[in-house]
Amino acid sequence: MSAFTAESPLSIGRFVMPALLFLMLPQAQPVLWAQEKAVVSLQEFVSMEVRQQGFALPKAMKVHVYARGGGVERAWGGERNLFAYGWVLNATTREVVWQMSGANSHREGLYRVADHYLDLPAGTYEAYFSNHAFGRDTLFSQWNRNIDRRRLELEGKRRREEIHGFLGLFGADAHAQLRFWRERVQNYGMVVSVATGDAPQVQTFAAPLRWKNIFLSLTKTGDNGQWDQAFRITKPVAVHIYAIGEGGRGEGMHDSGWILNAKTRKRVWEMSVDRAQYAGGAAKNLRQVETLQLPAGDYIASFATDGTHSPADWNGAPPCDPGTYGLTLAVPDDAALPRVALTESKGPGPLLAETLRVRDEQDCRVPFAIAKDQAVLIHAIGEGVQGRMADYAWIEDAKTGKPVWTMEFGDTQPAGGGSKNRMVEARITLTKGGYTLRFKTDDTHAYGDWNAAPPRNPERYGVSVYAAGE
Repeated sequence: MSAFTAESPLSIGRFVMPALLFLMLPQAQPVLWAQEKAVVSLQEFVSMEVRQQGFALPKAMKVHVYARGGGVERAWGGERNLFAYGWVLNATTREVVWQMSGANSHREGLYRVADHYLDLPAGTYEAYFSNHAFGRDTLFSQWNRNIDRRRLELEGKRRREEIHGFLGLFGADAHAQLRFWRERVQNYGMVVSVATGDAPQVQTFAAPLRWKNIFLSLTKTGDNGQWDQAFRITKPVAVHIYAIGEGGRGEGMHDSGWILNAKTRKRVWEMSVDRAQYAGGAAKNLRQVETLQLPAGDYIASFATDGTHSPADWNGAPPCDPGTYGLTLAVPDDAALPRVALTESKGPGPLLAETLRVRDEQDCRVPFAIAKDQAVLIHAIGEGVQGRMADYAWIEDAKTGKPVWTMEFGDTQPAGGGSKNRMVEARITLTKGGYTLRFKTDDTHAYGDWNAAPPRNPERYGVSVYAAGE
């Protein structure tokens, strides 16, 4: 897995990229135009943060990669912090074979330029170029800021109405930064070319390459969302799991995937900071690749995101495989593929008791009764800190007042938003009789008064109990 971010700056001498191949780069000179032809051209990053294109080499070839991006010089020297750069991915292994960096690029005026020849074996590859942010060196500081394409028009209007203040005198205010970015982004991009005689043999395809036997993909993700897909396994099968999300040591996962046993509501697999590895780009990008043996049964695969850093807008450098951000499941064995089928998600049974949108300092009580021994599903969102629940649910016997189920921190999972938001899904069996559903909150962080980012589904802060089917 360490090869995922490996760089191979295999330059065999610098040649100037032809203007014919990269008209957007005015500094390029028309040299060697007859010897090379572009097979990939990634341009126009005003509206798009990341662009990609796949290409297939039928034989080993020498590939010319020319990229122009940007970076902020570090005050103490050394490698530059790039905010606009390109890379090449092996489409089959999903490993990086070349990546532009401060070490293998050079400054040309206001830009960083990488100009390399790569000896690539026959195979499928994907070229990427990303411009997630913009930075500049000023007299007083170095800085980097996110460029959110969804808000450019609104942000530009607001900045024009603001008083720029002291930093505006030096062109270092936010309005000036956005103006400088608009001027330079026109010249960011990357071209991949091969010898003119080899070009007709190179086929292109839409990246990312969809590999064999994928039966479930939750990769069309954005901010503040959850995507679910139920599936059924008729006989035991090995499932290949490929997941990319966001997390950090001491923080847990912010964007994460998991697989739930639909009957027991137990997680049979989930992303974990401890098991995931660095996915390239920002340090918070994590990738987890595993093979899981699943017995016959019904399952639900899920992927959830918080309010920042997703394909909707990368507020840090994107992972090296941005097109597969999310959860992908495949069956390595061709013969076993018929054992897996997507199904419709079954909703919970009839609602037995519920208390939602619970506010600070509440002690909620909802009585309910069941006429026979009954399996029930419990869904609760509360607050937990340092291994203990501050806002939590429980069920008690109506006659004795003794708890028959309690929301324990160790059984909960992140509920999105702040790390203190915790959720639990549980299936238990209750005997015939009367019960009281309880939910209690302390004096901070509850519905309508969050002192940290709210959970992904704030309106469900509280607890619901449903009758469970077979």
